[in-house]
Amino acid sequence: MSTTHTATQERTVSLADQLINALARSFTLGIDTEGFTHHYFRPADAVVVFDGRTLDHYEPLDGRPLREWKAFVAQKRGWASMGQLASIGLQVDTERKETPRA
Repeated sequence: MSTTHTATQERTVSLADQLINALARSFTLGIDTEGFTHHYFRPADAVVVFDGRTLDHYEPLDGRPLREWKAFVAQKRGWASMGQLASIGLQVDTERKETPRA
C-alpha cells in the first residue's frame, strides 16, 4: 500500500492584507501633549487612553466616527504625535461607519 503526501500549502498574505487585519483589531491613534497614548480597539469600538500601564480613560464610541475623538483631543489636550497607522485607520473607520449597509 502506498501513500502519497502532499506538501501543505501556506496561504501567502500580502502586506495590504496584513495591514487590513491589523486595523480590524486595533491601532494606536497617537500620543497627546500630556504623554497619554490613545489606542483604538475596534472589537469594542472604543478608545483606551493610558499612561504606560495605567488606564486613564475608556471611551466607547458607540458607532461615532473615530475622527470625532481625534478632534476632541486636539482641542482639549493637543496631539504630540500620531500613530503610524492612524491616518489609514481613521479612513477605514470613517468608511466603515459612514457607508450605508445594504
